[in-house]
Amino acid sequence: MNILTIKGVKIDGVVACLPENKLDNEKACEPLYGPNVETLIKATGIETRYVANEGTTALDLNTAAAKRLLAITNTVPAELGGVICVTFTPEHLMPGDAAAAQTRLGIDNECIAFDINMACSGYGYGLYVASTLVKATGKKFLLLNGDTQTAYVSKEDKATMPVLSDVGTATLLVPTQENNEWKFSFYSDGSNKEVLYIKAGGTRYPMTQNDLIAREYEDGSKRRDADIYMNGYEVFRFVALDVSRFIKKFMDNIEISEEDINAFVPHQANIYMIQQLTKKLKIDKEKMWKSGDIYGNPASASVPLTIAHNAGKWFADSDSDNAEMLISGFGGGLSISVGKIQLNKAAKYQVFKYYEGE
Repeated sequence: MNILTIKGVKIDGVVACLPENKLDNEKACEPLYGPNVETLIKATGIETRYVANEGTTALDLNTAAAKRLLAITNTVPAELGGVICVTFTPEHLMPGDAAAAQTRLGIDNECIAFDINMACSGYGYGLYVASTLVKATGKKFLLLNGDTQTAYVSKEDKATMPVLSDVGTATLLVPTQENNEWKFSFYSDGSNKEVLYIKAGGTRYPMTQNDLIAREYEDGSKRRDADIYMNGYEVFRFVALDVSRFIKKFMDNIEISEEDINAFVPHQANIYMIQQLTKKLKIDKEKMWKSGDIYGNPASASVPLTIAHNAGKWFADSDSDNAEMLISGFGGGLSISVGKIQLNKAAKYQVFKYYEGE
């Protein structure tokens, strides 16, 4: 296993920006599931979800989160070496969102700005890449991570509609002399990419009129080829087998046990799935941070959203100034990211709701 180590970088804050609409998941899913809707909610554990208005983009939510983060950390744009944006739902196929974020946030033109096209595992990838740039430049970096993926979700698809949601997040990474050490590892299996993907719209399958016509499937779902497809059984199998093994291997390789971590922050695929993963890893269920029951599954940004949602309360209830964290994202690719990082009590953590023009 390839273990990547980062020293001399810390997180000064994590902020999440929720989109405009909070949905009662049972009411939203009742037209599709009928009398089985209560069973669905119990099975996924997702009680409410947040969904963006048509026309609200991931860039809108990400930059709103970034502006709030810069304000509450008293950071000025001149201190930033650049911005990295992790998203698979950019405003345009080309150019990426990071360049537009640089302008919106007033960051100097002579900066590093680029996108990482990743789905569920993306936060770990972004955190590692951004932290290497902090080390290389000696400057602070913004990591934006968010998606408005419901723009690609059929309201009549039983696999995706009940779980997927939207959010934008911003993480501020800064150089530090503190004696901290982060470790990361990554996994990819492109042979199973069609388990979770959008078929139409790329150069392999350019968009046609037929891709915008919904077709009915055996389970009664209706979905376009321009929508997200998810084979729920195969995704669950991937998490139960490959993800659990990979995280366990990572923990063994860096020689940490459940007792060495204060919290486990998994991608919020659904609550049942991450509870099973936590149990399989033999991590105390009280150490598993969650947010998916309230916010749904907003792809890779579920990890920073869960941190922003839980960290403040954890530190308020703890005597410790630092928290040892095990984080992991997993899904589209198929891919996995896993990391051991630290959070600090002095950092800023916040979740707020987006208002157009903010």
